[in-house]
Amino acid sequence: MRWLWLLALGCTQAPAATAPPAPRYYLVGPGGARSFEGPGTGPARQLLPGFGLAIVEEHAAAGRRWGHTARGRWIALEELAPAQPASFRGVALDSGTLDFAWVVTAGAPVLDAGGRRLATRALFAREPLPEPCAGPRCRTTGGWMRAEDLRVPRAFPRPAGVGPTERWLDVDLGSQTLVAYQGDRPVFATLVSTGIGAPGSPLATPPGVFRIRSKHRAASMDNLEHTGVVPYSYEDIPLVQYFTERVALHAALWHQRFGRPASHGCVNLSPADAERLFAFTSPRLAGSQTEIYLRPSAPATVVRVRAER
Repeated sequence: MRWLWLLALGCTQAPAATAPPAPRYYLVGPGGARSFEGPGTGPARQLLPGFGLAIVEEHAAAGRRWGHTARGRWIALEELAPAQPASFRGVALDSGTLDFAWVVTAGAPVLDAGGRRLATRALFAREPLPEPCAGPRCRTTGGWMRAEDLRVPRAFPRPAGVGPTERWLDVDLGSQTLVAYQGDRPVFATLVSTGIGAPGSPLATPPGVFRIRSKHRAASMDNLEHTGVVPYSYEDIPLVQYFTERVALHAALWHQRFGRPASHGCVNLSPADAERLFAFTSPRLAGSQTEIYLRPSAPATVVRVRAER
């Protein structure tokens, strides 16, 4: 399945002229929604606010505009809100150095040495760092900024078992960053959103060294079998890479909180970064292949999750 937002972000292979329209992603509105077997016909299923789904076509019937989901249900579009995926994307590290930070507070102040405001920075702006950041303030090329307003990616040695030219990923829970490596060389860095739970809880991203165990061009996730938690259900999430039985790297289309914990345990990526890392990791899906499952002993990209702060 080719996704509209992926095409817009520079996929090199354009779809054939006869290809069906790419789906758009929607979120259920604050009043909830109902899905039907046909446009307003058949038994209704109730959908809770915030649930997400992909709409593959639209159709007018009975004075309303209806969306046909990728799962074959129909929902009145007035009960949905188009998702607003983040346009943020990480940076290729041509020099192999990590000498910058991302701003994660909109309007973050730039201060002089005495604390007087000189300027402000936009959310997700990239700020050069002339020296390593330490303490409650970081020196930038424009002055000083509060460390709490910045996320600084850091380089770390490759884990045991990773070869000198092998590709691997390093997720830093403390800085909410991800760095992609080839051997010892950082080649790409970005912001992520990991789990909101306390360490060891079901909503935390577990630290450790893992390997990719399955890749899916689209997959669905929910927690509807659990009780005592805020329910969620997201159908057809694009570009999913599981590295444990329940925890995956994937595109997040429903928030723009990259650089801060926001997930129920997965590693959330912007759509552009999810596309890039899906192509970066091995194995790669071939042609029309939509998913692949790996044996534990099969060669696949290492994902290390670190808890250092």
